[in-house]
Amino acid sequence: MKYIDFHCDTISELADHPEAGTLQRSRLCIDLEKLEKGDAAIQDFALFVDMHRCSDPWERYQFLLQCYKKELERNQDRLHPVLSAADVKMADREGKIGSMLSIEEGGVIGGSADKLDQVWKDGVRLITLTWNYPNELGWPNGMEGPDRGITETGWNIIDRMDELHMIVDTSHLNDQGTREILERRKRAPVASHSDARALTQVPRNLPDDLIRAFGEKGGLIGLNFSRNFIGSKAVDSLPGRMDIDFSAGPVRCTLIHDIVRHARHLTEVGGEDTVCLGTDFDGIEPFLELKDASQMPKLADAMKKGGFTEAQIEKIFRKNAERYLKDTLA
Repeated sequence: MKYIDFHCDTISELADHPEAGTLQRSRLCIDLEKLEKGDAAIQDFALFVDMHRCSDPWERYQFLLQCYKKELERNQDRLHPVLSAADVKMADREGKIGSMLSIEEGGVIGGSADKLDQVWKDGVRLITLTWNYPNELGWPNGMEGPDRGITETGWNIIDRMDELHMIVDTSHLNDQGTREILERRKRAPVASHSDARALTQVPRNLPDDLIRAFGEKGGLIGLNFSRNFIGSKAVDSLPGRMDIDFSAGPVRCTLIHDIVRHARHLTEVGGEDTVCLGTDFDGIEPFLELKDASQMPKLADAMKKGGFTEAQIEKIFRKNAERYLKDTLA
């Protein structure tokens, strides 16, 4: 079954660890061979910038951008850049995987509309407003307060993003900022890689009232596969996971049935048109029953066994994200 994934950190990993391989083939969770085997339709590639670990965030962004562009050029026979709504169809028509570019950490642009315009020209179509630190746009998850919503600069940037038909991503943003965007902004946002707080009590996950608001607004919530957000179980072994060292005892791992559990909760609270995929592959610890992108069909099978209809699975895997991209991108 074709699928669209709204978030991975593969480019950052390849840029920082060239020994891992290339986008064609690597030891990571995502490469082109694995994407093709898993039947990926579109993969979003995030350029992740840790503001506290680099002296010049813009320079770091440029470094990652060049890595992405090299991979795109090297694999133009297998990848089609998704820059517009038309590209969503074009990638499928050409038999290629759609490649969408995002920035994970809105602080990269420093509140500058000029830099925002530049990243749009660079091909960026989605920005995760914050990561784990406050920036010029807003506050991250866990830092709550009535005065800790979207800043004036943040609203100016969001308004400009709307003009450019860029996607606003609230994953990592705090509840206050997310609530303000859902209440005040006309366009629906995405939470590209977030799960349900009712099932796993961490600030990075969404509470039910916000999940419901995403559904009412027509937004999307992408299932994150991290054991920290989905939840985990200590297991002595996993089939096919010889790369995980179980010799010292049980290891906490993300199990497929827990991904299905969060999918069910998000669907019941937000509606079946609200849920999509945001794996966070290569940005999370690789303690996963679902080893990599090649094994995505296992999730579809588990969802079917878990009571989801074929139509619901198709929505979560592809149709919801496809509809959103066609409606949002120019």
